[in-house]
Amino acid sequence: MEKFSVKKPFTVLVAVIMVIMLGLVSVQNMQTNLLPNVNTPYLMVVTVYPGASPERVENEVSDVMESALGTISGVKNVTATSAENYSLLLMEFEDDTDMNSAVVKVSNKVDQTTSSLPSTCMTPSIIEYTLNMNAFMTVAVSREGSDSYELADFVNDTMVPYIERQGGVSNISANGLVTRMVQVQLDQEKIDAINEKLLEVIDVQLADAKAQLDAAEAQIEAGRKEYETQLANYDKLVSDTINSQYSGELQDSFMLVKKQAQALLESVNQLIAVVNEPEIQQALIDVRDGLQRVVDKFNETGMQDIDSLIEIVAELRDITDKLTTALQDLQQRLNAQGDTAGTTAGELVDDLQVQQSLSNIYNTLESTIKAMDDVPGLMDQFTQIVGSYSQQQLQAYIKFTEAREMLNDYEKQLADAKQQYEDAKQMAMENSDVAKMLDIDTLAQLIYAQNFSMPAGYVKDSSNKSWLLKVGEEYDSIEDISGALLLHVDGFGDVRLSDVADVQIIDNAEDSFTRLNGERSVVLKIFKSNSSSAGEVSGNCKAAFKELEQKYDGLHVVVLSNQGNYISIIVSSILSSMLIGAALAIIVLAIFLKDIKPTLVVGISIPLSVLFAVVLMYFTGLDMNIMTLAGLSLGIGMLVDNSIVVIENIYRLRSRGVPAARAAVQGTKQVGMSVVASTLTSVCVFLPVVFSASIVRSLMMPMSLCIGYCLMASLIVALTVVPAASSTVLKKAEPKRLAWFEKVQEKYAHSLEWCLQHRALPLIAAVVLLVFSGWQVLNMGIELLPQITSNEAVITLSTDASLSKEESYVVAGKAVEAAMAVDNVTEVGITTDTSVAGMDISQLGLPTAITDILNSANAYGRYKINVMMSESLSSHEVEKTRQAMEDAVSQIENCTAEVKLYGMTDDLTSQLATGLSVKVYGKDPETLTTVSEKVMEIVNDTEGFANADNGLGSGDATIILKVDRDKVRAYGLTVAQVYQQIAAKLTTTATAQTPVTVNGTTMDVQITDNLDPVTKENMMELTFETTEMSADGTVTNGTCTLNDIASWTTGTAPDAITSENQTEFVTVTADTLDGYNTMVQSRVLQKKLDEYAASGEMPEGCSTTLGGETESTDYMVNEMVQWMALALPFVYLVMVAQFQSLLSPFIVLFTVPLAFTGGLLGLLITGQQLTMISLMGFIVLMGTVVNNGIVFVDYANQLRIGGMERRAALVATGKTRMRPILMTTLTTVLAMLQLVFSGDMASQLMSGMAIVIIFGLTYATLMTLYVVPLMYDILFKKPPLNVDIGDENLDDIPDDAAEYIAQNTAQPE
Repeated sequence: MEKFSVKKPFTVLVAVIMVIMLGLVSVQNMQTNLLPNVNTPYLMVVTVYPGASPERVENEVSDVMESALGTISGVKNVTATSAENYSLLLMEFEDDTDMNSAVVKVSNKVDQTTSSLPSTCMTPSIIEYTLNMNAFMTVAVSREGSDSYELADFVNDTMVPYIERQGGVSNISANGLVTRMVQVQLDQEKIDAINEKLLEVIDVQLADAKAQLDAAEAQIEAGRKEYETQLANYDKLVSDTINSQYSGELQDSFMLVKKQAQALLESVNQLIAVVNEPEIQQALIDVRDGLQRVVDKFNETGMQDIDSLIEIVAELRDITDKLTTALQDLQQRLNAQGDTAGTTAGELVDDLQVQQSLSNIYNTLESTIKAMDDVPGLMDQFTQIVGSYSQQQLQAYIKFTEAREMLNDYEKQLADAKQQYEDAKQMAMENSDVAKMLDIDTLAQLIYAQNFSMPAGYVKDSSNKSWLLKVGEEYDSIEDISGALLLHVDGFGDVRLSDVADVQIIDNAEDSFTRLNGERSVVLKIFKSNSSSAGEVSGNCKAAFKELEQKYDGLHVVVLSNQGNYISIIVSSILSSMLIGAALAIIVLAIFLKDIKPTLVVGISIPLSVLFAVVLMYFTGLDMNIMTLAGLSLGIGMLVDNSIVVIENIYRLRSRGVPAARAAVQGTKQVGMSVVASTLTSVCVFLPVVFSASIVRSLMMPMSLCIGYCLMASLIVALTVVPAASSTVLKKAEPKRLAWFEKVQEKYAHSLEWCLQHRALPLIAAVVLLVFSGWQVLNMGIELLPQITSNEAVITLSTDASLSKEESYVVAGKAVEAAMAVDNVTEVGITTDTSVAGMDISQLGLPTAITDILNSANAYGRYKINVMMSESLSSHEVEKTRQAMEDAVSQIENCTAEVKLYGMTDDLTSQLATGLSVKVYGKDPETLTTVSEKVMEIVNDTEGFANADNGLGSGDATIILKVDRDKVRAYGLTVAQVYQQIAAKLTTTATAQTPVTVNGTTMDVQITDNLDPVTKENMMELTFETTEMSADGTVTNGTCTLNDIASWTTGTAPDAITSENQTEFVTVTADTLDGYNTMVQSRVLQKKLDEYAASGEMPEGCSTTLGGETESTDYMVNEMVQWMALALPFVYLVMVAQFQSLLSPFIVLFTVPLAFTGGLLGLLITGQQLTMISLMGFIVLMGTVVNNGIVFVDYANQLRIGGMERRAALVATGKTRMRPILMTTLTTVLAMLQLVFSGDMASQLMSGMAIVIIFGLTYATLMTLYVVPLMYDILFKKPPLNVDIGDENLDDIPDDAAEYIAQNTAQPE
């Protein structure tokens, strides 16, 4: 390759120009994002259950969904949160799960499970859990000269649509929009006035009806008196005659039948007393009751006339027929029992009593029937007597009978009329309450139906012209709505909406608390799409803000947070690192070579390698983000190493008089394989990232690829561009001697010779230092990610639950004032925090109805305050300002607040657990509460932790209504119906289905009914309509109160119930005090928790696990250790291929723990803690520090093959390779210094890794010059293997053809 590059330099030049052009185009077209595309294997299922308590949500929704979804393949854990109104299931899948397929499976399972959910549940929503759920940008909008309504209209109608049209914007959530609506509030005074007028009309109508009834009753009474007078006169003429002839026989028959009936009644009573069969006994009881009625009629009627006697006898005959049937059944039973053997004495006595009673009753029945049979004969005699009277007398008698029947009918009709009057009066009184006829739902439907305008179609006129027929007319003013006719009452007139309600325009200004610097404003949260570039979206939005501010006077848009700023900061940091790295590399080369020409060659290789790496990034689909830019930043310090090694060796040969072109080829060839091997070792340490878990792989693979691209680009440049440029640039170069460096080399040679003679001492010192530094760093603890400061802060504010909305807003306002009073604070914006599970509700993609319910559940009490500080502040001043805000807010009563700096990694850590978290698992809520309180005590007693909390709080005050199912059913109701009626009564607000337009503004219509509010004191008086069924099947309608069917107690309900894989748990969290590490103190806490579990105090079935930052850090450390364990064999195998020896690589591998020692010492000296980023530095060191060892051992082998003695070769190698080793180390270290001392957010993120690399590489380089020769001297006593294969042209290979020719010539013919 080097020969080709030197022979055809213009080909190399063309390739360089193409790389530069492609690199510049790639930079302009690459997407920029804050974080790489992290594959989060999580799905959320949100199910809204309006009005349900956490317990009910858990039992009826969460448990059902958790059981069903937990069976899906690939599901690792299912965590359920059951809160008021909703259930949220977080499903964690195994790594590398195809999430698109997982969404389909979950969707199908949810569809199958929906039928098992309560009917009032809304359709479950499935949401993919991604990092883009957090707002990409937060801005506050205000406008001078505009009121709240005009600002809301402007934001809704103009600003939001305009910003949403910008490229990459997926959604915008607006907080603080003040919208107007038409409120229709029922007015009790107006309703009472209407009711009074209705009662007056009803009273007049009832008075007329009452007068008519009184007049009819008087007429009937007069007719009755007249009838009785005329009948008395007629009776005296007729009845006296009849009675004188017939009274004796009638009285005898009457008395006989009465006597027999009385006797029969007594006999039946006697029989009932001795009969045991229930059916027969019941039949006899019915007969007894009938006989008693007959006897009562005899006593009431007396001996009046023959008609009464005949009527009584007919009834008595029916009763005797029933008695005869019952007696026959009884006789059959007795006969059947008589045939049964084994009858006891007691049973014989009972049967004898029954037989005696039967004999008595048969005799009495026979006498009774005979007496009744004599009555028809008496009737015949009466007919003969009556027939002796004249026809005129009989007609008169018939008329009297007809008059009597007519009077009876009139009296019955009058009674019915009176009952109807009373019913009508009662109904009129009940219906006189207009409020009962006009509830909120009726009004909402009525306004919807009346606010109607719709084209019905086309009609034609006589000239065949078509006309659009439009039916109806929509409301266009408050007067139209107020004048809406509700009902028409005969005798009263029209009842309009304004007669019963107050109609006015209101707003929702108090529904949320949104302010900018204390003044009302609108806060917009802008979300970007997954596939969009953060830098592009940020630029588009900022440009849109400027256009809007220029176009609309008085408009002010303040950016409170912007992820795009972080990208700009990182890019500027990378550019500065490139410039400083290139400058420092040039300075280092200038110092060591004292020649500007080779320095320019290396200086050109830096931007060229970077652009080459960018081209590779673009064509492999990588974008610009924290991790890739960090890889570029790290690669810049490493990519000059190959060029330095090559140019230094070329320059060395050139100084020995070798011509430029030949020096370029031979110098590159001499170190070419070692450069390739060192590059491969640096690259192969990143290969195990493909075996890491999904999150670590998603985060670290972009960085690994980026570093690999830089190194491979630098290798290609070093093997092609550097020799090509050197062959031209170094033609007239005159190498200069470095006297000072030659002295350093001599001093080093003497010290190395001494070390070779005293090998044990330096080796023991190196091992002791490694053990000491490792022990110290591990005691310092490990963090997930480093702390990053920015000029943005977020205050999470929670007010006491006991405060009303107005009181809570006052406290929030005080918090804003306190933050604004802190020095260096420039902007303060506050919004009501309506997030669910840490995510903005509006970004979940839920239907509007569900979003409204979830928002209403979080109407006030939690607030998010965005604070912008001066951009000129240093990291120390930022922290000082943050502490000042925390101190200021802590002075406010009735609230708790946490002030955090918002940095680049917050969007990542918001998805990962941070801080101390202890999960307490148990069987029931009571046990969980008890155990979690004990765990809180243990946590608070552990040094380094404070403010332990189990999140349960005091709970909401709850009235537990216990409905008696039996009583409810007896009234013809169900528990569900009781719930529905109570819920309907508690619903005091409804919204019409269509909005109205008032003065050009579209508004919703809200109907409010607070006339008869349900309170704790009167709730048991709620009435329910009942339906009761009697024994004969008749249905009776009535009412009952809640007190008749239910009882109540008070208690508390948890804010939320959490479970994991159907096991309930409570999470105990705590703050880690300053100066303590969560990981270190968690080890102490774990021992205490183990002691608590082993002591027997923990109830059976309970357990605890450490989660939060401890769990995340353990997970990260395990992944990193696995990464290192896999990388080490790869490095070894590359060196085996390079050295063609299994032993030589161990000499170089000994530099790895030396590098780790340096990195650990660096963390100790600077006070840094181990993080995922600093662990990445150790991985980089693993592949980097061996490079110098490879060059050292390779050159020592070449010298020994050339015939030098082992120790002499080692000393010579040290003196010869000392300059390139120091040059490569210095260029890398100096480039890394920018990340340590710049102080920007990029350096705060990467400083831990930079410190590890700087100290590790420095220490390992110095030790490589001593320890590697010592290990080589100990392990590599035999000379290196040199296989003689001849020169490259294979001129020394025997000529087979010549030998065959010679052999054939020598043979005799």
